[in-house]
Amino acid sequence: MKLAVAVIHGIGTQPDSRDAEGQHSFAQSLIAGLRQRLGVDAEQVAFQSLYWASVLDKRQLDFLDKLKDQPVRWVWLRRVVTLFLGDASGYRKVSQAYDTTYEEVHQCLRSGLNALRAKVDADTPLVVLAHSLGGHIFSNFVWDQQRINKVESCPLDPFLALETLSGLITFGCNIPLFTFAYNPVVPIRFPGHCLTQAVTEQARWLNLYAPADPLGYPLRPLDNYAAVVAEDRAMPVGPWYKRHTPLSHLSYWDDRGFQRYVTDYLRQLLTACNGPEKN
Repeated sequence: MKLAVAVIHGIGTQPDSRDAEGQHSFAQSLIAGLRQRLGVDAEQVAFQSLYWASVLDKRQLDFLDKLKDQPVRWVWLRRVVTLFLGDASGYRKVSQAYDTTYEEVHQCLRSGLNALRAKVDADTPLVVLAHSLGGHIFSNFVWDQQRINKVESCPLDPFLALETLSGLITFGCNIPLFTFAYNPVVPIRFPGHCLTQAVTEQARWLNLYAPADPLGYPLRPLDNYAAVVAEDRAMPVGPWYKRHTPLSHLSYWDDRGFQRYVTDYLRQLLTACNGPEKN
């Protein structure tokens, strides 16, 4: 395999159901669409879904179940708020003594990356497709790992150390909402430093957001992010009855334009993967 692609979901409940390949249901249509568009090139790409919803879903659903006997109204809206905002509030990093949820979510990502690593070599370039809160989670995950890494040299397993990170595509991303507590705002180091010169030259952090998506934002206006985010692309997604509404937030996965955009970048990286020399 020349390229590894990990797909991480965002806020909202997600079933822990998988296909015969082990890919979670949230990522199946996107992976299938990318493979179809890649054609024979898909044989050079290893895919893996990164699933973390199990950490918080049970707690949220148990709480909602307890509300059935309470005099509350707008039950459907409370469910949406609990499942969506509950993910963001439950994941947040708190004092070390209570930080198990933050670490549990990151361990889910680590487990998925270990599964992907089993399919590829230690120096395989990694592309991550991150939806919604998944972009913020993955950014934190990389930040924590980079505090461990030594920039001067490649670790024994650069893939698991995230030093082969060559592509990051965030979509419906709400990272800006989590930056207001910080001054200055400092992004992750991107790309990884254990890549060939050819891949480094093609490494991109690409951010896509639907104009009607209230949870999707451009990233380059953030302090210091223009240095690492190559493009903010406004792209309407979904069928006509969703693309101009907030429902567009959930419509990236099956959108043909979005899949075509991702496929074009994967092909660009596959071509660069033939570069022989390391930085």
